[in-house]
Parts: sequence; C-alpha cells; structure tokens
Amino acid sequence: MELEVRHLRVVAVVAQQGSIPAAAATLGVSAATLGSEVGRIERALGCTLFRPSGDGIACTAIGERVVSRARTVLDEVAALREDVRTHRASDAPLRITSDSMRYFTSFVSHAYATDMRRPLMPVPPLAGGTTTEAISDGRVDVAVVIALVADPREERARSMIGERVIVEREPLLVALSASHPLAAQRCVDIRDLAEEDWILPPSEVDPGSEATSTVLARLGVTLRSSYGPHDLGPLWPAVVAGRAVSFAVPTASAPPGGVLRPLCDQPITARRILRWRLGALDDEDVERCVRAAGSAYREQLTHTAQTQGWWPTARSDEKPILAP
Repeated sequence: MELEVRHLRVVAVVAQQGSIPAAAATLGVSAATLGSEVGRIERALGCTLFRPSGDGIACTAIGERVVSRARTVLDEVAALREDVRTHRASDAPLRITSDSMRYFTSFVSHAYATDMRRPLMPVPPLAGGTTTEAISDGRVDVAVVIALVADPREERARSMIGERVIVEREPLLVALSASHPLAAQRCVDIRDLAEEDWILPPSEVDPGSEATSTVLARLGVTLRSSYGPHDLGPLWPAVVAGRAVSFAVPTASAPPGGVLRPLCDQPITARRILRWRLGALDDEDVERCVRAAGSAYREQLTHTAQTQGWWPTARSDEKPILAP
C-alpha cells in the first residue's frame, strides 16, 4: 500500500485524540474501520506507531517521529491549497459597491481609472441590511461605507474585514423643504425636528442604531418614521412637499424646493470607510481602491456640496475632514 495524504491525517488525528474511538468520531468512521486502517498504515511503514496507554493509546518512539513528519506534510498541503485558492481569487472579478447610489457611480468610475489589475464587477448598492454585512458574508469584495462614529458594529467589523478610513469626520446634515420654517436658519437644532416624520436611510448611518439612539436620548429626542428605511433620492418629493425630513451626507444634492442644513453643534457624525474582505485584495489593489474612493469623494464635494447653499456659510467643523 502506498501512503497517501489521508493516511497522514489518520495518524495525526489518532495521535491527537489518544484513542481509536475518539479519533474515529473525529474522522466520521467506525472504530473498527479506523483500527483496521491504522494496522494497514503500520504494515506499509514496517513499524508500530501506537501502543496501549491507560484507557487509550500513545505514540511509540518511531510513532512520534512519523506523527511529527505527518503534521509537517499536512501543513504544507494546507498551504498549497490556500495558495491555489488565493490564485483563483486573484483571477476572479473584483465585486465593488458602496452604500450610496450617487457615490457608487463616482467610485466605480475612479476605480476603473486606477487601472486595477483585476476585472471589476460593480454591484449596485444593496437594498436592506448593511453593506458591511455583505462584505463579511461574501456577497461583495470591497465597498465604501458610511459608518456612525462609536457604532458598536465597528468593533465586530474590524475582526472580520480590512478597512481604511477615507473621510475622518463627516458631519450629518438634515434635508428639509425650502418652505420649512427652519429652512432659513444657518443650522438646525435636531430637537426642533423631534415631531417631524423622518425618512430613515437604509445604510450604516442608521438613526435607529444604538450609537444614534444614545446621542438622541441625551438630547431628549426620539425620531419617528412612517417611511421606514429608504434612500433619500426617490423620496426627495416627500421632503420638498414638507411631508418629511431626513438625514443627509455633505455630498448629497438638494433638488429645487429642497435644502440641506448643518445640524447645530454636530450631535451625530460619521466616517466614510473603505472595507474589504480579508484575502480578497492584495496590498496594491487596496491602495488603488483607497485612491479611487478618495478621488470620488473629492469630486462629489466639488460638484455637489460646494454648489449647495449651506456650504458657503458652514463653519469648518460642519464640513468633512478627509483622511491624509
């Protein structure tokens, strides 16, 4: 009988478990079948690998040497398989997205311009759930997300995926009808909007999250919504008509009849982060994505925020701070 990798795994598992029944349970075979297999392996090698020891078995002197070599080979085989898996992944299209449709278009455009080494597969912003969850469960490879500062989900995300901050601090704005009584103010106190009907965005910026709820509770504010989570874009008509208000990011663009205003004292801020599933990108592609994400954000600031009415009068702490 020629030794095979599966025989080495048998030897390693038996040595680790210290008994045939326990090793058989681990390998998913009967104790009798495993005992026969161990006998065949010993005959093929021409030596005794295990001896009785108490209620189980232990390695003989030569058995310890065989088990040590077997584990080395098994580790090398595992590394070989990982190399092959990584190589296959490097040939697959890179699935990229963001949690904002307006930003998504610009991010994808700049990603193509960076001459990525892998073909790109743009994935439109996902409806429902969070984009970070889509990265961790394998639906996308890399994305730019807007994440609330101090959100507990941040800690969990760091253990699963890689990340680079694109915007260190992104103050949230409020979207109002131009005819709203507060629209003429330079900034709006969120407490003055406590009785409004809110459109809640279906992204990492979730006004129902623990982080936001804690901030609002300190201010004595509870938001109500008859709209549920929706993108602001399709629901701008409700805002323009004065039926709702919404959070918005600085790169949003208000249509005629709508305005954006900073929140006084900036009670809620976010960060814009590039996140990727560990192993999905190499270091060079990470840097390309970082450049694309930063360029897309600067482009949006120029084309949208800096042409909106709130920008010229906003204080420096009411404007985004980009990562270096």
